[in-house]
Amino acid sequence: MPAMRLSERPLTRRAIFETVATFALVVALLYLGAGILVPLVLAILLAFALSPLVSLLSRRLHLPDAIAVIVSVVAALLTLGLFAYLAGTQLIHIGAELPAYQSTIAKKLGDLQQQIEGGGFLDGLTGAIGSLTEQLSAPENGPLQRPPGSPIPVTIANEVGNPLGVVSTLMGTLAGPLATTAIVVIFLIFLLLGRGELQERFIRLVSRGGYSTTNLAMSDASQRVGRYLQLQFFINVGYGTLFGLGLLLIGVPGAILWGLMIMLFRYIPFVGGLLVACIPFLLAFAVDSGWGMLIWTVVLFLAIDLTTANVVEPRVYGTSTGVSPIAILLSAMFWATLWGPVGLILATPMTVCLVVIGRYIPQFQVLETLLGSEPVLEPPERLYQRMLKGNVEEAIEISEEIVEASGLETFQETILLPALRLASNELSDTPEALAQRRVLATSIDAVIDELGEAEALDGPAVVLIGGRTEIDGSAARVVAQRLAARGIASRVLPPMAIRQESIGRVDIDGAEVVCLFYFGADIKAQARYVSRRLRFIRPGLKVIVCQLAADGAAASAESLRADGVTHGFEDTLEEIDAHLDLATATAKLAGRQPFLGAGRGDDELGRALVGIAEAMGVPLATINLLADERHRDDEGAYALTELITERKAPLVIPPGIEGETLSDNPYLQANGVDFYAGVPLTLESGVTVGALVILDYEEHPFAEADLARLQQMAADLVARFGDVPPAPNTGGA
Repeated sequence: MPAMRLSERPLTRRAIFETVATFALVVALLYLGAGILVPLVLAILLAFALSPLVSLLSRRLHLPDAIAVIVSVVAALLTLGLFAYLAGTQLIHIGAELPAYQSTIAKKLGDLQQQIEGGGFLDGLTGAIGSLTEQLSAPENGPLQRPPGSPIPVTIANEVGNPLGVVSTLMGTLAGPLATTAIVVIFLIFLLLGRGELQERFIRLVSRGGYSTTNLAMSDASQRVGRYLQLQFFINVGYGTLFGLGLLLIGVPGAILWGLMIMLFRYIPFVGGLLVACIPFLLAFAVDSGWGMLIWTVVLFLAIDLTTANVVEPRVYGTSTGVSPIAILLSAMFWATLWGPVGLILATPMTVCLVVIGRYIPQFQVLETLLGSEPVLEPPERLYQRMLKGNVEEAIEISEEIVEASGLETFQETILLPALRLASNELSDTPEALAQRRVLATSIDAVIDELGEAEALDGPAVVLIGGRTEIDGSAARVVAQRLAARGIASRVLPPMAIRQESIGRVDIDGAEVVCLFYFGADIKAQARYVSRRLRFIRPGLKVIVCQLAADGAAASAESLRADGVTHGFEDTLEEIDAHLDLATATAKLAGRQPFLGAGRGDDELGRALVGIAEAMGVPLATINLLADERHRDDEGAYALTELITERKAPLVIPPGIEGETLSDNPYLQANGVDFYAGVPLTLESGVTVGALVILDYEEHPFAEADLARLQQMAADLVARFGDVPPAPNTGGA
């Protein structure tokens, strides 16, 4: 019994409990270990970003590895220090200018209050602004006046004049960030110095012998995270530069500061830029007595942000992260809950690593399915799912995209046909699935009609019949449309037409070729029955069975009593063309009567056949024609003639393996024939109309030279009797 795939294993209560418990334990460890894990993860993230620079210094400039690491880390620290210095000086400058903006804010709020009736909210806000103004102006105008009888507030504070107290307060404030920074730098240096050894240890720890898969996973994760960080850095620098220059031109205070801040905060997905932009909005509101500065600031932010999010980032990132937008948003919420603001910055890289784990480790494939950006359904599955829901519009949209990219015939063979196979596998031919099959058939018909390059042409020569279900009938419609594109008329009959109770009334008048379509695997019994009944109704009919099941055992034409078996749309068209040409040519030649009489009388052709028998040393030489009604009555002899004409090659029984296989032919056994040799009779037009056959009732030696002689005799017969023009019309006018 084959092993059950992971996705097919049923989820027991114990398995669900173990999964939930494991997840809860991991979350608890992440939360409780934030003090250690956050610096470590930050260091790993920076190592991803600085690793290309270290490699460049050590390989291109041939610096020792330790010096390359130190130079890279120092350069990163200097960049961060310069950033902090510029931001700090700008912040101090804005703080000094802030009291000058209070009157403008109060005036604007007063104007809004006059324009809006019942502005209780604005009254409160104006009062708060006024109170703030009084407090800020108190050092210049003297102490605030307290109402009589009000209590005197008392504040207990440390002696700020004590230098030791000042240092203690400052160190208490900076100790946490400085310690975290120092830990991150130390981790970063050791990670960069031992990156090769650490990688080998990690591979040894997690590979369990699967070195190739582990290497692929690590390489993929490193490439995706490193590329994301580098691209994000350059995009943020460009974003912040444009934003800062725009604010500078508009006249918003602290333009350089807000440009630097937005560079940093854009590492927070989705909302980081907006959080920073709100401050310039408020400053523009406070500084300008009118509304122009605020409007231009908002327009500047929207123009840069929308262009970056919808044009620049999709083109630059492409599929570098492999994470869906909704997954990034959920990841940001999750990591922010666990690790605070740092979690927002780490959200995207951490999610990228989880997606890579899910891609290469089967047990965690659910992570790639939930978080990844790649489509989880293949194109045939997507199309089938839309059609199964009856969502015709989306099904047509998906189909049109594929047709535009690869063409209609490629779509039908590689997308539509697998989708129909999925439908056949899931929707059995039982009454319970009838409603779904009808919805699906309606959707398929709509897609076929919408995408078809030519309307099906109605004609009697070719009849296409769905074998069992509506899905089989849809395949017949596709072939009918493809035939119409080639200018060949056909008729499509429903599966009901060949049911046991109705096959006797099937309309195949004038048909030359009938093609039966089946998606099911077990079709032998029904296909044999239908083929036999159709030939009984219309002798000489060519029957093709199109077996479209992907997992079914391929049946031979002989086992299905058919003239041909196909397994796709294109080879079905080729088979129909071949049999249609043969049937049409044979019908046309009936009026011209090649090999008139088949040599059965004492005529010139009969005497020629006697001469061939004598020359070959056999008792009988005959001509078997496909269009001969009497020859069709003998199924065994006719089957051998069909085999020769289809192959357009000689057939000798015995000797040879093939001869031994066919030696149980009923015609040979019934007539005691021990030797059979036949060669095709092919006219100048290229149509093979029958075979020249010699027979013997005893074993007969037959060499290659004898076969060549027989083929030459057949060519002589074709030249003499194969193209007899019809008798002239002697009737009166």
